[in-house]
Amino acid sequence: MTRHKNNHMKSCHIIILPLLVLSFTGCAQKRLIEALQASQQTSEQRILVQEEQLATQRQQISYLEERNLDLADALFDLQQEIENLKFSQKHQSSQAKSISPKPSQATSEKPAMQEPQVDESGKVILGTVEWVWFDVMGGSVEAQLDDKLRSSSIYASNIQLFERDGDQWVRFQLAPASSDDTGAGPYESPLLRKVRVRPANGDDPESRPIVRLKVKLGTLIEDTEFTLVNRDTAESPVVLGRSFLRDIAVVDEKRQHTQRKHSENSSL
Repeated sequence: MTRHKNNHMKSCHIIILPLLVLSFTGCAQKRLIEALQASQQTSEQRILVQEEQLATQRQQISYLEERNLDLADALFDLQQEIENLKFSQKHQSSQAKSISPKPSQATSEKPAMQEPQVDESGKVILGTVEWVWFDVMGGSVEAQLDDKLRSSSIYASNIQLFERDGDQWVRFQLAPASSDDTGAGPYESPLLRKVRVRPANGDDPESRPIVRLKVKLGTLIEDTEFTLVNRDTAESPVVLGRSFLRDIAVVDEKRQHTQRKHSENSSL
């Protein structure tokens, strides 16, 4: 009887032990699955956090780029004012003579319109379209005058930067009036500097060369900075803004061609 009982207990042990092993194994697997699921959730949360941080960094970069463009514009204005002050101090006497022509010259340089040529503050009254003579071109170009624009521009094609005697130069042509024409030029001038500008169409900022050219409009003679803007065509390849007009001229929107066109063999 006792022997039979012992055999029965051994049989129970043989059955129970595997069950216990299976039970422990199942618990371990369940814990492992739960740990993997928790790790996956943690990874997904980290990815979401990283994506949010990346989006924030992109916004910050975009803001810094716009801020840099604003600072570049402000620096350009400041440099322009400094150059104008230097030029005004250097040529103040010659400008006064050019604004008030001698009586013997009044007939030859009198504009077609009979209104006053100079306003109450002594500034020359110009129209929205004038002939501007460029020293580098040796001739006159029809230009748009806009006192709402800060800088002066030349719409150009085939803009090329090159080196001459260790200095940076730029070669360009005037943008043609239509695709059938070829722009006048090429012309060459020392590169003053380059500026990054965001186009009006919202494209990525682009680098534009800036040159300083000597121009003559009527009796006004100025060293003016021009930004070279790459254009395929342009009806008026030259635009004069406040960088030229400041302190010496005003624009009358009702007038055009108030100053005579200088001849091709004109000189400064």
